[in-house]
Amino acid sequence: MAEQSLTWKGDALSAKMKRAQIRGVNGTMALCVQDAKANHPWQNQTGVLEGSYDIAEGAHPEGQGVTGTWGSKGVKYALAQELGATIVPVKAKALAIPQPDGSVRFVKRVVIPPRPALRPAADRNYPKLPEMIRRAFDADGEAAR
Repeated sequence: MAEQSLTWKGDALSAKMKRAQIRGVNGTMALCVQDAKANHPWQNQTGVLEGSYDIAEGAHPEGQGVTGTWGSKGVKYALAQELGATIVPVKAKALAIPQPDGSVRFVKRVVIPPRPALRPAADRNYPKLPEMIRRAFDADGEAAR
């Protein structure tokens, strides 16, 4: 009987899995960005906030896993829009709010209600991540199975 030996393919499989994770995370972030742009709960006036939704940092290995960053880039009021905020005067007794008729209304504070777009997009799309990783793994023919 002839001797048989096993060929270790663990390193190749680990590399294949890491590539699949990167593709899966990038794909999921892209879905989230598209979802947030299409399904935000406010009426666009300028498109600045919607246009700021993007992948800030593509997926890359970090420690034992993979990480990436998506969200709003370069819009100072994005967090207030997403989570809500209360604005109070810092150096004055009241905030001056211009009115449509040209007059000014003075108020002690302004409450901006939350109008989330990023969190709901993540909630809808993050559950797709395992399947996206699996598909990327299956489509990658570089390592033997």
